[in-house]
Amino acid sequence: MNRDDYKNLWDKVIHFVDEFRRNPKPESLQEADDLSAIEGAFYAGVVELLAKEHNIPVPEWVFDKKYYLSEPLFPNGLKGDSRIYTALEAPLAFKTRNIYIGANTFNRC
Repeated sequence: MNRDDYKNLWDKVIHFVDEFRRNPKPESLQEADDLSAIEGAFYAGVVELLAKEHNIPVPEWVFDKKYYLSEPLFPNGLKGDSRIYTALEAPLAFKTRNIYIGANTFNRC
């Protein structure tokens, strides 16, 4: 994915997170079609995170092997020590999928 693709993905993810937090409906945590491997892994991580956050059973589909990346992904292009710190603090729903984002990525003010 190039920089613009990541930006578009983040825009979609943040919109989904904000919408779900405003109106947490378990039925909105459905499996999505036609996603790339990276998009699918992000979406599964978000769904797992939101389900746990709202004490909703985590949908079984998020644990399908197709939602786990084989190569580590640092979306912000982090290098050096920043990668180590982010790898340690990444939320478990993402870390297990080989996606390394900051612990506060979805915290909103």
